[in-house]
Amino acid sequence: MDFMTFALAFNVTVIQADFAICTKDESQYYPEPIYANSQFYTFWNDHRFGTEYCLYGARISESGTVIDPDGKELFRNQFDTDPAAAFDGTNFLVVFRDSC
Repeated sequence: MDFMTFALAFNVTVIQADFAICTKDESQYYPEPIYANSQFYTFWNDHRFGTEYCLYGARISESGTVIDPDGKELFRNQFDTDPAAAFDGTNFLVVFRDSC
């Protein structure tokens, strides 16, 4: 499953339509986008290794350029899901559910 998205300006004008953030095999779930420091960040659960879910993240410029194609691995465990992200002006806090 590829992550596809589109970029909107603050006045809801489409800047760039249908571009991939992640095109790796297997499954990617639960994208969590957030805007900070003049760029977008997206965090998601990734199952590209087949036996473990991983937390991945990618940066996207305001113009829609994916800075980290296919994302960067942030955490790997047997099971993690449902990421949520917050930004306080300096730091990110990304949380997720580990197990049930």
